[in-house]
Amino acid sequence: MPMIATLLLTLILAIVTALFALQNTAPATVRFLVWEYQTSLVLVILSSAALGVMLAYLVSISARWRMARESRVLNATVKKLETRIWELEGQQTPSHSSPQSPQP
Repeated sequence: MPMIATLLLTLILAIVTALFALQNTAPATVRFLVWEYQTSLVLVILSSAALGVMLAYLVSISARWRMARESRVLNATVKKLETRIWELEGQQTPSHSSPQSPQP
């Protein structure tokens, strides 16, 4: 997907999430194991969305590193092959010369 389309889609999703959160302003109780916290539903929605974005980014880091490493290896291979082609082309001698027509 082109970068501009990705940025546009991200912006649209962020606006929709913010609108959804702002329309849900009721108080909410968040419970986790023995921990309990009273807060606004807006904060719960926005913090959950932010946590999801951070987790998705963390999960994608290993794939990005792998692709960057593979790109470096492939670029090095291309450079070596280009050098080899240049060397081989420099060693070539003409295998046959075109016949020249006799001068009248």
